[in-house]
Amino acid sequence: MSTNDPTGTLPSASPQRAEANLWFGMVLAHAAAVMLFCAVAFAADFYRMRGFWPPASALPGRFIPSVAGVLLVTGGALLHGALRYASRPRSARAWLLGVLGAGAGFLATQAAWLHVLWWYRDLRIPDSGVFASVLYGLSAVQAAHAAVVLTGVLRATVRILRGSEARAPLRRALPGWWCTTVMYGVLFAVVYLP
Repeated sequence: MSTNDPTGTLPSASPQRAEANLWFGMVLAHAAAVMLFCAVAFAADFYRMRGFWPPASALPGRFIPSVAGVLLVTGGALLHGALRYASRPRSARAWLLGVLGAGAGFLATQAAWLHVLWWYRDLRIPDSGVFASVLYGLSAVQAAHAAVVLTGVLRATVRILRGSEARAPLRRALPGWWCTTVMYGVLFAVVYLP
């Protein structure tokens, strides 16, 4: 019973209204992450223009970060397929396991790459200056966003494995996945391109 409805005669929120509220909350959360990410990226560009950036020859290789980007794009394509087959649990299951594999592979690749940079390339904060701060700052925000989206995909996968409807959670995860992919493209351009 609502405090605004002492008689208890008002109907509860419809499923469409609840889904609209969830969608709006998801949009706000992604917008907040993107704003934080863009603020750090603009700060990095400011320092880059002022000359506090290592020359392109001093930057680490681009192969492993490129693999991480390919995993994100592949996961996004697989997520579209999972949404298409969400009404058929057996088909959707295979697509979603591919999405989860691509997302976990992306996070593992990023973690391994940052581990190599920290321990074997001595790219540390604050010793390595603004470049290291930007690299680790953008990577942390982007990885946290990717982990949240991947958690949503995992929850949808569990629902499908239990035989429940999961089209709405997958629909909510899709913009988050592509937002993560675009954020990674910005990170790659800001950090790794000359």
